[in-house]
Amino acid sequence: MIEVFTGHDEVQYPGLFRRMYRQRYEIYVKRRKWKGLKPVDDMEKDQYDTADAVYLIALDEDDEILAALRLLPSEGPHIFGDLFPHLAGPAGVPTGEEIYELTRFYVAPSATSKETRDWLIGVLCSGLIEYCLGRGITRISSVIDTFLLKLMLSMDWKVKPLGLPQRYPEGVAVAVLVEMQPEMLVSTRRSKNVRGPVLSRMGFPIPRIPRTLTTPGRDPGSRLH
Repeated sequence: MIEVFTGHDEVQYPGLFRRMYRQRYEIYVKRRKWKGLKPVDDMEKDQYDTADAVYLIALDEDDEILAALRLLPSEGPHIFGDLFPHLAGPAGVPTGEEIYELTRFYVAPSATSKETRDWLIGVLCSGLIEYCLGRGITRISSVIDTFLLKLMLSMDWKVKPLGLPQRYPEGVAVAVLVEMQPEMLVSTRRSKNVRGPVLSRMGFPIPRIPRTLTTPGRDPGSRLH
């Protein structure tokens, strides 16, 4: 099940946040070797891990972190607007209260098999769309590696590149804007074999999916397995 946290919750759950920051260190500092990061004590925590940040964290029965992502409101400080505005193209960086930026999307290093990683990607993507549909977030912006475009398109996401891809020290990046629509939730669940809602129901509205969009033979109300 995916739980939703904000930066305010770090005071209440310091151990959980430390584990997340350490996983990010393992992935982005040690594996991806992003030289622009400034880790402290084997934790990758940056200036955008503020009270306004939203975290979707997939946890197992023992509260171990399986996958996580971070969302930032586009009307405040965020990576795209502050560090990569040159990737936005002539229209500029999109902002608005209904637009959030997706960052630090990852699957835990402990998920070693391709099948497990692929499924967890689907779970996290489904949780992202559920959260956005439930909160009135209509679009997600992100600066991504170009190889991730193939993943998004494989789930029938409506992705709009905002500018031309450009090289950075560790790869090739492109800025995108993704529409959050009920059809995307259905296609993501179907393509990644995710059965029904994945967000915790505690105090959170699960979005209603039009009956015509549900897949025959699947139960859109079943829990994550």
